[in-house]
Amino acid sequence: MIKVLVVDDSPTTSALLKHILEADPEVRVVGMAVNGKQAVQMAGELMPDVITMDVVMPDMDGVEATRQIMATAPVPIVVVTAHADANEPRVAFEALKAGALEVVAKPVEAGRAAQDTWGECLLKTVKAVAGVELKC
Repeated sequence: MIKVLVVDDSPTTSALLKHILEADPEVRVVGMAVNGKQAVQMAGELMPDVITMDVVMPDMDGVEATRQIMATAPVPIVVVTAHADANEPRVAFEALKAGALEVVAKPVEAGRAAQDTWGECLLKTVKAVAGVELKC
């Protein structure tokens, strides 16, 4: 069982991520944080196998939360953000520099087919990084 901590300040996005991830019987969402500060705390308490991390959040952003988690209790982190396209590559670079293993752009296209394709990509990414052994 792959235990995932979902971090996103949008209740709609959090619910969507949980739905996508838990559609796979090998994945269980063990916690949902609404900001980076809460993510750092929950990462230490829940010991997830993977964290999905938004970037733009109140109190502490996802890049700083990633830095703190990687410094204290390293966990594979997949950054899931609307700010990872070609117009804003800085966000992806900063997330990877902080210790994230992957950056997955949130879908900008509406429609069921786009959502399904994005969901499959996210699920594959989470499952791929779940087995990564981090050396600090």
